[in-house]
Amino acid sequence: MRSAEGKDISIIWTSFLMKTVGLWLATDELEQRRRNFALVYTLGAIVIATGIAMRDIYFSWGNFSDCVYIMCNILYLMIVFFKITALYAHKTEFFKLVRYTQKNFWHSNYDYREKLILKDCKRLCTIFIVAVSFCVQGTCAGYMVTPLLANIGKNQSERVLPFNMWIDFPTGLSPYFEVLFIVQILCVYHVGVCYICFDNFLCIANLHVASQFRILQYRLTKLNNEISIEINDRQSDTKLLNYANICHAKLKNCVQHHQALTEYCKSLENIFTLIILGHVLFLAMIICLVGYQLFLIDTPPSRNVSLVLNLAGTICQLFMFTYSCNGLIYQSLNVSRAAFSGPWASLPMDKTGKTIRQNVIIVIMRSNRSCCLTASGFFPVSLETYTGVLSTAMSYFTLLRQSSINLMNT
Repeated sequence: MRSAEGKDISIIWTSFLMKTVGLWLATDELEQRRRNFALVYTLGAIVIATGIAMRDIYFSWGNFSDCVYIMCNILYLMIVFFKITALYAHKTEFFKLVRYTQKNFWHSNYDYREKLILKDCKRLCTIFIVAVSFCVQGTCAGYMVTPLLANIGKNQSERVLPFNMWIDFPTGLSPYFEVLFIVQILCVYHVGVCYICFDNFLCIANLHVASQFRILQYRLTKLNNEISIEINDRQSDTKLLNYANICHAKLKNCVQHHQALTEYCKSLENIFTLIILGHVLFLAMIICLVGYQLFLIDTPPSRNVSLVLNLAGTICQLFMFTYSCNGLIYQSLNVSRAAFSGPWASLPMDKTGKTIRQNVIIVIMRSNRSCCLTASGFFPVSLETYTGVLSTAMSYFTLLRQSSINLMNT
């Protein structure tokens, strides 16, 4: 079975980001040490960034605009730390899920029609991953470019860093300024990597398992067509009985495939349900805060570009997240239609025929209960969640704008 993982840009990029964070499979002990070092580096970057942000908001308290900007940064750090903690708690299950995905999804042992289904899936994954990665990298670049432009024409004592340090130390003098600048930017980019890598994997997993449901539908439909041809062209009852046995074996494989996909969805739900809940709550707040900075606060043009990319990336990420979950629901429900559409009533009423009909009924009954991912069991995630989060963000934005107006009046 030849692996197709090396040909998919979205899988290559996502696995690279996960390796950078330190939460990915290792083939040997040396590679495992690299993963451990990457995870320690990740936690160190988050700790340093959190310390800078908490000290910044402490000394900026009372300045509403600055506090909104800093709170936005703190929220990113909180959600990244929450995702790492939640995924590390299910590390063993997550690695089993990745191995199963590599073995059963990311291979090339498919016929022509099934390869077309996977090609559509890979193209959609690539579009989502590239769009979100571009926006996140642009946002991180904004943190770097804004102070560089602000420092043009200033002497060393007046130079500013991407984030205020609030220490009694000449941070604007060389080489302290360069060292602190590099440390802060490295933390920014690493937090950006941590922020998107888990969502990228979840999106890819959702879209691929939805494609597997489409492949299952195709195999059921193909089986039905073969039965129809055989029944219409049958020459004897013996031939039909022999074909019923073959049909039973193929249907058994389809049932096992369906059971494996439902178990896979349960594993996804168990691993990512808390992350999904935190992510939904986070997205509503971050859209509100970024929109407030973009539309109600006078900011430098370079930061405006970063905020635009930040807002676009957040909305794109929300759509990618909810669209992939919605596709999982839709395709899992469509299995029942594919199973029901065949000429099962034309099969003989012997033991094999009855077993086939019972298996089809079980598949239809199970398919009528869709596979879905939920926010810690509170609600299933679908495209309705997309509109709900945007509506909630607008409500927060209106409340925040009114609060800022009241502060200005007082």
